[in-house]
Amino acid sequence: MQFGPWDVQIIGGGTFRLDGGAMFGTVPKVVWQKLYPADEDNQILMATNCLLIRGEVGGKRHVILVDNGNGDKESDDFMARFKFEGRGVLDANLAKHGVKPADITLCILTHLHFDHAGGSTRLDGMGRPVPSFPNARYVVQARDLADARRPHLRVKASYLPQNWEPLEAAGLLDTVDGATTLLPGISVRPAPGHIAGLQNVVVEGGGRRLVYLADLIPTARHIQPAWVMGYDLDVVTCVDERQKVLDEVAGTDTVCVFEHDPDIPAGTVSRDAKGKYLVAPVSL
Repeated sequence: MQFGPWDVQIIGGGTFRLDGGAMFGTVPKVVWQKLYPADEDNQILMATNCLLIRGEVGGKRHVILVDNGNGDKESDDFMARFKFEGRGVLDANLAKHGVKPADITLCILTHLHFDHAGGSTRLDGMGRPVPSFPNARYVVQARDLADARRPHLRVKASYLPQNWEPLEAAGLLDTVDGATTLLPGISVRPAPGHIAGLQNVVVEGGGRRLVYLADLIPTARHIQPAWVMGYDLDVVTCVDERQKVLDEVAGTDTVCVFEHDPDIPAGTVSRDAKGKYLVAPVSL
């Protein structure tokens, strides 16, 4: 889909599985199981719907990746625990669009949790983590980087230093503080609740608008504001932020991208007569 100068596509970074109860928090299993069937381990299928954005602005060609999934450098045990799809998935999907890792010029990270930033680094020939996209600048909220450096015990397992320390060492990691325009038509804005440093990505142009929701609303099944995750640190703030975004996009042509939804990666939002939010799928 075209947004002014920006051509935007969803690129799969590979599927994995998480505990269904953790993904739906206080929503009873008898309710969410009908929408999202769990396997024998009570895990449900999760996607990593990344964005590939390409365009020319100011005489310069930009190839932008928004989030990059789990990556493929973790141990076999780690991958088996979360039932990762396999190794090399993101590279293979980029290659289908004629894009090599060295072509990426900017990598926007919604946050540094391993299922969003794990693909930021890969192992070199000596088994050391190095930047996956050596010609790219990586951008994250300053608050999230600070939390990654000194994580609270509650989220420590999600912040893996090998996903971001090599970026710092290579001088490729940039931080922003709050809402920031990165390029004409491409901006980031804070979306706290899941964690304090989460950011959403907004793409605008040609009369169209897209919001990449990341873990604020991870799937289309989480479109009801109170359906928060057990992983969300500040539930009240999360619900308030969701409500704010939904009020903004409902009834408009804004395309919302649901990063972890394997069935409805993108859609527009409306409300029915009873005020319930609905998602109409959109191809992207």
